[in-house]
Amino acid sequence: MSLTKTVGFFAVTTLAVGGAAFGAEQNNETLAQIAELKAEIAQLKGAQGGQWLTEQRAAEIRGIVTDVLADAETRSSLQGAAGSGYNGGFFLSSSDGNFSMKINVLEQIRWTFNDNDSAQAYGFENKRTRFTFGGNIVDSSWSYKIGYYFGYSNSNENFNAGELSDVNVTKDLGSGWGLTVGQFKLPFSAEYGIDAGNLQFNDYSVVNTLMGTGYGQGLNLGYAADQFRFNAAYVNAIGEANEAWNGTSPNADWAFAIRGEYKLSGDWAQFNDGQSWKGEGFGALVGIGYAAERSDISDETPSFLTLDATVDFGGANIAAAYYMTDADTGAVTDEATGFTVAGGVFLADDFEAVARYENYEPDGGSELNTLVVGGNWYMAKNTAKLGLEFGYAFDAVPGGAEFAGWTNSGTADGEWLLQAQMSFSF
Repeated sequence: MSLTKTVGFFAVTTLAVGGAAFGAEQNNETLAQIAELKAEIAQLKGAQGGQWLTEQRAAEIRGIVTDVLADAETRSSLQGAAGSGYNGGFFLSSSDGNFSMKINVLEQIRWTFNDNDSAQAYGFENKRTRFTFGGNIVDSSWSYKIGYYFGYSNSNENFNAGELSDVNVTKDLGSGWGLTVGQFKLPFSAEYGIDAGNLQFNDYSVVNTLMGTGYGQGLNLGYAADQFRFNAAYVNAIGEANEAWNGTSPNADWAFAIRGEYKLSGDWAQFNDGQSWKGEGFGALVGIGYAAERSDISDETPSFLTLDATVDFGGANIAAAYYMTDADTGAVTDEATGFTVAGGVFLADDFEAVARYENYEPDGGSELNTLVVGGNWYMAKNTAKLGLEFGYAFDAVPGGAEFAGWTNSGTADGEWLLQAQMSFSF
């Protein structure tokens, strides 16, 4: 056997043995094998004299030894990364990755100044303080999510401070299918599908909040493909969270919510944020949501409908949504309609100008017409940002809008507000 082949045989053998193991013990074996390789080279050198090593052979041997050392260093670094660290959240993980926990924090501190015909109001509030725990259990096909609000002021959702928001387990069924059981956001509107920490504005729109479906407790079956995805949820009741079972449970004979989406362009991940970041590709998404339930007391079947569209231009975006609800009580005030038009444009890499118009019109009730304009300074995208907004209500503000800074002034019109919010999501 030639000298080159002999050296190559020992080097390849070293790589094979080193690649089959992981951890400190195996790394020691690798170093021992390198020492043996060096000893073999020295023996061959002594046997053939000082002129045995040509420049070409020397380069080949240096390359082999370098590869062996790099392989050992890579496996050693992987051993340290298996336990804990930060990757979109602080995480702990077993060495095989079957059990893991990622911890995320959302903290929002808000200051609001409101002026209407009756009075002025201003002050700070701890808008949201939320911990979210998520990860894998059993294996990578099982995942879980637990969201808990330590603080939540002016909540218009199905939970308040000191209560759970999300608490569910999902099984990946393969081929794009997944099944979730527990408490979760109902699949309905594009806006509410975005996490509060990733919004383009300080909060969700009033129209989406008044005419949306909120959370539910039950089952959700989802499917996702390259251009189409849908979710269908069967729950105890629309807009129900943290409800215990009792003799009258559930709160409705039946309740469900369905949402379907078609992606004309882009990728699904870019619609997880309310913004269209500079350098991001063009994306377009249209969706439809429908929900209904049957009251176990009156046998009424209130229903909810939304149609929405989002277009990202890479540095600018626009989103529009239409909502309709029917209380099904037979009264003339049964139906309500509403719509939102919102968008933003990046004037610099870290500054975005935004605007949103809302209209909410219940039959026989107070109409809402508001315009909000402002800007966002992104210190680290949605991880750390400052939002400043000026809002004006052209009509009297109905109840249910206090969470956004409006005071439910009743008969007053011309209400306006100034609002600043620091948001940290990590």
